[in-house]
Amino acid sequence: MRKKKLNKKKLKWFRGFIQGKTRIVLAWFFSILLGWLARDYPTWPGVLLCFLGATLRFWASGYLRKDTRPAVGGPYAYVRNPLYLGTYLMAVGIVLSLRHGWLLGGVTVLFAVIYHFIILDEEVKLQSIFKNSYFHYCQTVPRFFPNFWSPFFVAHRKALLEVNPETENHVFSWVLAMKNKAYEAYAAFLGLVVFVYLAAYFWKSV
Repeated sequence: MRKKKLNKKKLKWFRGFIQGKTRIVLAWFFSILLGWLARDYPTWPGVLLCFLGATLRFWASGYLRKDTRPAVGGPYAYVRNPLYLGTYLMAVGIVLSLRHGWLLGGVTVLFAVIYHFIILDEEVKLQSIFKNSYFHYCQTVPRFFPNFWSPFFVAHRKALLEVNPETENHVFSWVLAMKNKAYEAYAAFLGLVVFVYLAAYFWKSV
């Protein structure tokens, strides 16, 4: 019993820890590590994957509304956390562009550990806000890795309309995208690529 209480305290501490500025610190650490490892110029397949991750974040930002109904349009019809998935793809892409397989595994494990609890806590919050609508949404759309088959069935579309019947919420909004600072996704992508390119140039020059 006492061991269970200690484990709960540790878990609570960890959740509080990752909800603070930990992600910012880890992002800086990740950037420094990339600069250290960038001994060659980034390759295009990894850069393309990083770009696709930024595009996913941009796309999702045009559907994200903080109102009385869950976002179900665009990428939200395929996965409940497209913003986090986009971030993951950006990180994986830039690592692949530097051809460091061991770092790819480390990034994946660290991302899974941190964002697992972040997503769980956000789901509790969204459940309290959207009630049954969010519960039905969770039953229809996977949490992180999309199911590319079910969205093509009519039943899936009907289920999304039941979650959010406001059809305008199913259409991409440029105004909403700008409000959510969607452009920051491409700014981050450009910053990552330029940074590793300059780092590689530096190491080749010394």
